[in-house]
Amino acid sequence: MQHNHHDVKHSLAHYSWSELYPPSIYIVAIILAFVYFRWVTRGKSGEVIATFWQKAAMISALVLLIVIKGTPIQILGHHYLFSVHMAQMAVLYLMIAPLIILAIPGLKWRSWLHTSSILTKIFHALTKPLIALLLFNTVFSLYHIPLVFDAAVSNPILHYSYHALLFLTAFTMWWPVLCPVKELDTLSDIKKVGYVFANGVLMTPACALIMFADFQLYETYRNVPQLFATMTPSEDQHVGGVTMKIFQEVIYAFVLGLIFYRWVKKERARDKEDLELIKRQNHSLNPEMK
Repeated sequence: MQHNHHDVKHSLAHYSWSELYPPSIYIVAIILAFVYFRWVTRGKSGEVIATFWQKAAMISALVLLIVIKGTPIQILGHHYLFSVHMAQMAVLYLMIAPLIILAIPGLKWRSWLHTSSILTKIFHALTKPLIALLLFNTVFSLYHIPLVFDAAVSNPILHYSYHALLFLTAFTMWWPVLCPVKELDTLSDIKKVGYVFANGVLMTPACALIMFADFQLYETYRNVPQLFATMTPSEDQHVGGVTMKIFQEVIYAFVLGLIFYRWVKKERARDKEDLELIKRQNHSLNPEMK
């Protein structure tokens, strides 16, 4: 199945306003914002339980969604530049997915996940570290097989279905690292570091295939109008692989920094508790000591 190049126009100026700025994306963003600020940020009594940073994470996720899906970037990535498409994927799966996890208060996650519904059982199964790790990276790697990629891009239903699957698996992949519910946070800090490194290793083959291929992998981007004469389709493909790898390395490095920060914070709190305990024990042995 091949990409229909007859639908590809020679300039962005030939696209309508609604094609360049699809209203559906803005409607979805508004609905998600309304639901989040009306219900998710509030407890059962109506009190606000979301912190400033949680709200900021949600706003950031929605803004990023609009930028990559509700602007001409979507047209560029879908019809012209593989490198832009890879940047979109990196933002969607490596930035928006974890931001949504962080945006929802732990109390809400706890109330949702402590039920015994079939959905929560599936969620718990899919977020087991090994399953989550292998599932996302398998779906991600399969997507970049040329036959699968071209078939998905050329069929709107298949395209959106596969990207929905990728987003869901990205969500479950991030959960073991960012889990906001203490009793469900099963990985120690050192295991989280190993988990993040394993993710980086498993993503590398797909990126390497794209970066080092000496021929055009994807029919979708073959013989399309060249909007930038300085970059050939082959160079665009290489840039796409490099873009995904750089995004991944930067974001994973940030997450590792976050894990380290939380570890240091916990160690300091533990040291402080030990010091207080020693002081109390000394005071009980020597009541006259101040």
